[in-house]
Amino acid sequence: MTQAKHNEIYSTLLAGSYRYWLNIVNIVITTFSTAGVMGWKFWDNAPLVACMIIACISLLKLVLPYFIPSEKQIEKFDKISDFYFDFYLKLEPIWFDFENNRITEEQMQKKFYEIKRSEREINRIINEIHSKPKKGITKKTKIEADIFF
Repeated sequence: MTQAKHNEIYSTLLAGSYRYWLNIVNIVITTFSTAGVMGWKFWDNAPLVACMIIACISLLKLVLPYFIPSEKQIEKFDKISDFYFDFYLKLEPIWFDFENNRITEEQMQKKFYEIKRSEREINRIINEIHSKPKKGITKKTKIEADIFF
């Protein structure tokens, strides 16, 4: 249950962080877009600088997907977050029933593994879009999960 909550918080924070940086980069790209830079009167005296800015922006657009996921990929993090939120809500009643002796350990395990099987599809998405844990976000996630529990 704690792992499900941790995964939900982590994917939410990660999607938020990626969206923030993607928005910043998109603002920079829009500000210094090819048509915009070349149209500034200021660059009439320094065409080389304008060309350098355009080259850097073009290069940034090429390498950006290696550092910040696209909006489509970030939406997959939202899907992961939603999955783990629902996953947690499905596990919670099983835990309460077991803790209050309404079900046996065997019944609890059976229900748990039924729910756990649903995680297979989301794990494929996670493996597709997420390479390695981000230390800062992991630390924030631990703090938020500890506060929750």
